[in-house]
Amino acid sequence: MRTWHILVSLGLILSSALGLLVMAGEARVLLAPPLQAELTVQEFPLPPDMGVDPDRVAGFMARELQQRLDDDIAIRMSLKPDIVKKVKDIVLPRVMNVVVVQSMMRQIPELSQLLDLGSFRRTVSGSITSANAADDVALTVPGALLATVDGEKVRVTKTSTGMAALELGPMTAGQSRQVTLWLDDSAAGVDLGQSILLGAAAGQRGRVLLWGDDGWFGADIEALRWGRWLVGANLAAILAFGLASLVLPLLARRQDRTAPAQPQPAKPA
Repeated sequence: MRTWHILVSLGLILSSALGLLVMAGEARVLLAPPLQAELTVQEFPLPPDMGVDPDRVAGFMARELQQRLDDDIAIRMSLKPDIVKKVKDIVLPRVMNVVVVQSMMRQIPELSQLLDLGSFRRTVSGSITSANAADDVALTVPGALLATVDGEKVRVTKTSTGMAALELGPMTAGQSRQVTLWLDDSAAGVDLGQSILLGAAAGQRGRVLLWGDDGWFGADIEALRWGRWLVGANLAAILAFGLASLVLPLLARRQDRTAPAQPQPAKPA
């Protein structure tokens, strides 16, 4: 058997075996780093006009307070009419304007999340595991507005470059954290597979495995079941061909060596 024949057969066998591992979902354990994130991207559609408009809230509160000034007997008896008019015309518009109301709502975590609700476009959820102990574990996700870790709401911070980041802190060996992040419109125009990064202290870089991202080569395999079987069957055929092309010549050579030698006719004198 020629050397190139052996090398080609081995290449076919290894590549098809690796492809079958990928199709079976077992290739992720090959050469996996200690720090790894397995995340799923999903769209987050909202009904039209979903969310809280600070302008409407400010206008509603101002109208209600003005109505209370007119209807409350105790206020009318304790304040002079000109004072009540000044409160309605000067004080309330300055206190209940949209900027002040939005600032107050931002200071209340629950209301702040409602203000961001209309900006949610995608969610990224999954698990982050660390085989070894790691400090200052962080995940950078573009456009992240809100995040939860193990079911508890946490604050999304900003890196020195302006990227939104989720700080997980220290992780013990074998620990796993469940994370969920809500993203805004800025995450729609970027490649999340390249933008979501995982790292820890001392320059440790983790690996991010992402499912559900749009536009990747071979994305139809995720949606078309027959496509998976087609690719898997092709890989299995290549694997069988590689094995046959490697084993059959070896068996033929071995058979030639073990075959009894045929008697040679005597040469004439």
